[in-house]
Amino acid sequence: MSPEGAAVSLGATLVSLAFSALVFNQWLSRRKSYQLAWAVGLFMYALAAFTQFLAESSTWSPDIYRVYYLVAAPLVAVLGIGSTFLVSRRLGLAFSVYTAVLLVGFAWVVATSPVDAVALALAIPGGSGFPLSVRIWSPLFTVPGSLALIGIAAYSYWRTRLAFNAWIAVGAVVVAAGGTLARFGVTWPLYLGEFIGIALMFWGFLASQDLAKARATASEKAASL
Repeated sequence: MSPEGAAVSLGATLVSLAFSALVFNQWLSRRKSYQLAWAVGLFMYALAAFTQFLAESSTWSPDIYRVYYLVAAPLVAVLGIGSTFLVSRRLGLAFSVYTAVLLVGFAWVVATSPVDAVALALAIPGGSGFPLSVRIWSPLFTVPGSLALIGIAAYSYWRTRLAFNAWIAVGAVVVAAGGTLARFGVTWPLYLGEFIGIALMFWGFLASQDLAKARATASEKAASL
């Protein structure tokens, strides 16, 4: 039980939930595939952070841990799906199928594998609550998902020099770094990295919206001349 961990996890929950709601609202009006993928991925982020908040407010239970691991491992891949749709619809569909098929098998092993009660007593269990046969699934989601999310945002920044792409890329790097360290047993940066990372990504998203509004206003003024 950690009040600090609970507070950080609650902050990450609220930020990612607000982020998800804004992107989902965009999808309702525009119906773009990347918006739906990001909205789902961000909601999974919020759910994972909320399970951390519940656990840090009381204690980790096997059921809370299963839900946490089920959504935490594949969420980066789901966000990566959104990024790949920006590059190519065919690539986005291919990565969607890959992630969906993998998720079916992953859900089965998470539901049926034993949870280590000793690991759940740790301050931040990370992935140590499951045997290696479950943990080996995580990189199958996180590696290609991180490459897509970080790589496409970084490439977009290099092409356009628009700062919001850099914020999104840096935020994703912070999240990925925390998760990578946790897999190697260094768990203390995990929650903080999740909060800082999603906050940076949200900042980049808001900056992109401001830029889009400014361009739309400029276009309207030019058309009225």
